[in-house]
Amino acid sequence: MIGKDNDPLMIEYYEKKIYDQKQLLEISKALNSTLDYKYLIDAILNICLAQLQTLSAAIFLAPEADSNYFELEPSFKGFDLAEDDAGFKIKTDAPLVTFLETKLKAMTPDQVEESMGLSPELEFLRRIGGDLIIPLNAKGKVNGLLLLGEKITMGEWMEEDRDFLTTLSTLAGIAVENSRLYELATVDMMTGLKVHHYFQTKLKEEMERCRKKRTNLALLFTDVDNFKKFNDTHGHQAGDQVLIEVAARLIQSAGKHDIAARYGGEEFCLVMPGADLKRGFEMGERIRKAVEAASIPNPNGGPDFQVTLSIGVSEFWSSDRNNKDLIERADKALYEAKHSGKNRTISFQIPVQN
Repeated sequence: MIGKDNDPLMIEYYEKKIYDQKQLLEISKALNSTLDYKYLIDAILNICLAQLQTLSAAIFLAPEADSNYFELEPSFKGFDLAEDDAGFKIKTDAPLVTFLETKLKAMTPDQVEESMGLSPELEFLRRIGGDLIIPLNAKGKVNGLLLLGEKITMGEWMEEDRDFLTTLSTLAGIAVENSRLYELATVDMMTGLKVHHYFQTKLKEEMERCRKKRTNLALLFTDVDNFKKFNDTHGHQAGDQVLIEVAARLIQSAGKHDIAARYGGEEFCLVMPGADLKRGFEMGERIRKAVEAASIPNPNGGPDFQVTLSIGVSEFWSSDRNNKDLIERADKALYEAKHSGKNRTISFQIPVQN
């Protein structure tokens, strides 16, 4: 016990506990307010930097839901890593992970070594500057590792710091798990694009926003030229590789608030909130040229593939009744691009009245 109830040290102790609880409540609200995976990871790392007097924070997570290893998320803060360090993998059944699963609390590398001995994973975390290891957990299962560098003050990690981190690790672990489940439900696992029902839902939301705020909205539809013939000639495995590469160019070209989705088969789409027809056309050309310039690896071992895209662009009209109206115009522009030579971007224009 620190002292009597009216002891200044006791009062300060309880005030700190109340402050930490309030902070954790706010952090819990923040972490549960988003299902955006990348935003969530960044939020967790920034919380650590802000709350725990350290300049370095990193998180290791499974890259896919069924992966049997954790890898470093590229948004780490402060650690000075060699190029090879970024690719280090920690197996989910490694002794370090198995040990931390029995503890589920923040521990220094020295404490871990004292309890379980050295391991390649522990040596790696210590070598890159890890000063505290915190297992993220959901339902008692470790689903990631949080790594903090030494404190700015160079001091020891206090017990209240560890308690704070242990609670944070559970909040963060659950938030990551929820985000991963949401991703599984809304992302096409082969291409990384959003699935059809997500696209339809977000398009409807964005069109409602346009009606209320009188903002712009552009929609792009893309189609791989001669894809059926390509599949028949080279096989479906090669066709899948083409779709993966084309989707990657679409995602890389898209803006921060754009929504890249798989409409069906080889037909992809991009919703561009705030963009007019001109910006939509410029984006279409950027994507088309990126795909045309790409060399796509041949899974059959032959020469790389080259493919092209046809793209149709439409923009929101105030007279649009539903998603179908906007989609139909993009589809008509795509049809025109396909039937006027392919490998081009065409915007839907209002027909000229005679």
